[in-house]
Amino acid sequence: MLALTIANLKMMVRNRQTTFWALFFPLIMVAVFGLFDSNTFASSSVAALDLADNAASRQLVDSLDEAELVQLADPPASLEEGRRAVEKGDLDFLVAIPAGFGAGTVEGDGPSPAAELAAEVSMAPVTLVTGEEREERSQLIANVLRRSIDTITNGQPPEEGPDQVITERLEARSAPYFDVVLLGLVGMGIMSHAIISIAVHISNYRNLSILKRMLVTPLAIWKFFAAEVVAQLVLAVIQAAVILGVGVFVFRAELVGSVIHMLPIIILGSLVFLNIGFIISAWANTPAAASGMGNVVSLPMMFFAGTFFSTSALPWLLPYVADALPLAPMITALRDIGLRGASIWEVWQQLAWLGGWLVATSLIAVRVFRFS
Repeated sequence: MLALTIANLKMMVRNRQTTFWALFFPLIMVAVFGLFDSNTFASSSVAALDLADNAASRQLVDSLDEAELVQLADPPASLEEGRRAVEKGDLDFLVAIPAGFGAGTVEGDGPSPAAELAAEVSMAPVTLVTGEEREERSQLIANVLRRSIDTITNGQPPEEGPDQVITERLEARSAPYFDVVLLGLVGMGIMSHAIISIAVHISNYRNLSILKRMLVTPLAIWKFFAAEVVAQLVLAVIQAAVILGVGVFVFRAELVGSVIHMLPIIILGSLVFLNIGFIISAWANTPAAASGMGNVVSLPMMFFAGTFFSTSALPWLLPYVADALPLAPMITALRDIGLRGASIWEVWQQLAWLGGWLVATSLIAVRVFRFS
């Protein structure tokens, strides 16, 4: 089996398309995101905790939702939960609207007279909780809040008194956008290559009657497939190492977690995507069809599983559908380990989800696979 594994690796290295999709295409994506200062145009995730729940507070939340470069997230259950989200880096900003905000607002009749409402607002300032190190982003959100409060009070904020927006800065474990995308590109590269490569290889072997001939040779068929899978896993590890190496040493990405803890995630995710490739190969009649079907599966997953953007920005039920895709737990686990220093045991939920996908896809692959 070792000889078969080495032979498969040699064939993959000699195949220019395999080399391109496994290494050069992900590296092109790394270079694109690395050369641009992504943090200058990346949106900030903001959650609003509305403890006032009146017309004025809802108007303030709506102004955040309409602001550019702001991605409004689901509100936390409590102020402490929101602070923990900011400290963990899950949120860039938390806007805490106190119960006394806009207390003079009359439901259905709009705000109370300007001077009265201004006094209420000045006595109940909004708190902006952030762990963001980029001061210009904090000022941007604070200015949006001040302009909105000014609008709510009909342009007559109090001349004296405390600031209407109080900034509370926490020690947060936030990561630059490029570092977040880098680990997404690792998962994307492994997924796309594993699905398309194995689907095309097996479809080609079937068309050439190689699989059918294997059944009458002394070689155990399981050794043939095991060698193919092991070769793909070795390539996936090399692929991840090259992408991470370029990101860290060329574009100065900062990974605080252990790469060793990422290894089980990479292997488990690769096995899931290889199974998907086997399933596709059973339905594809030609290598070209296998490649097309592989792209139909991998491209939507690439964008909907959070490779480049947070899935929370998707409408309706799509965030839950996106989180159920096999690429989503893989990327989440890689980011938790690489950016937050989590151990392999702390991402057990993602491991369990990938394990469930592995069992399901294995059963389907065995059921639908055909030799001719």
